[in-house]
Amino acid sequence: MKSILFFLILLLFSFQLRSQPTFKAGWNTYKTGTIIYELSFDFSYSDTLKLVALDSSVIFVTPDSLVTMKLTFDSHKKETGKVVNYFDEKKMCLKTEEYRGDLIKDIKEWKYDKKNRVVMHLQEDKINNKSFKKSYEYSVDKKSGDKIMTESAYTNGRIEFYTKFYFNKDSVKYKEVRYNDNNRDIVHIENFAYGENKRLKERSIYFPEWKVTKRFEESEGNYPVKCFAFLPVGIPDKVTMASRMLYLRKVLVKNKALFNDAECHEFEYKFNNRLNCDIVVHTTKVNNGKQVVIRIKERVQ
Repeated sequence: MKSILFFLILLLFSFQLRSQPTFKAGWNTYKTGTIIYELSFDFSYSDTLKLVALDSSVIFVTPDSLVTMKLTFDSHKKETGKVVNYFDEKKMCLKTEEYRGDLIKDIKEWKYDKKNRVVMHLQEDKINNKSFKKSYEYSVDKKSGDKIMTESAYTNGRIEFYTKFYFNKDSVKYKEVRYNDNNRDIVHIENFAYGENKRLKERSIYFPEWKVTKRFEESEGNYPVKCFAFLPVGIPDKVTMASRMLYLRKVLVKNKALFNDAECHEFEYKFNNRLNCDIVVHTTKVNNGKQVVIRIKERVQ
């Protein structure tokens, strides 16, 4: 019953959106170029495929893709949320505003250098009246040629800690060193190891104060490369909101063997039909469940 009500509300809202080619974000009203519908489900196989609705969102995108507004609907909590993103001409995110009703709940801002590297990230918590700032500097290790990113973290204007991130020549992070607020004493050193699928396999954290190393296995890095793939849908139809459930079921039934592969206890598959739809199917950390997200893009005339 909740699932049926959820879709009735979404359909009603989608019809309202089609009659409104503009959207309001902050003090400005923007023209809508594209509407993206995103729906997520838990799914399982028994005698038949079973889908349980989780939440959904509708994303408004301006014709130049410089402003987006995302309205989110949580079917369990029966709550709605709104997030507005502002981008520059390089499609780098400059600002994000998160709303509670019509009031701004949280503001995030970014600044970049000429190489498109982030040099500042600012977050303002309007509910609790707190601010968080991180600034970044970049350098290269003269011996190895590896890249080093140094982060300075502040809370309400006061320095909290410093962190150095180390990346190899392939831009893969392999180490973090956390310093306290004097930028001298080491709090911990964290190293990262990756599997053949290029996903995290293990984290090891060394605490100098106690001279202790703790290791944490990350299961994703232990699975074959085939368990994380980009794939064509293989169903050439263009998807509409009216046909979304039939289309999604076709994709899930067609790839049932893939999702039940015994070698892929954890997986993530991304499908694209090259027309107007993306589908992501993945496992969850909770109860080894399976979830699917379908994104449908519609151009606004």
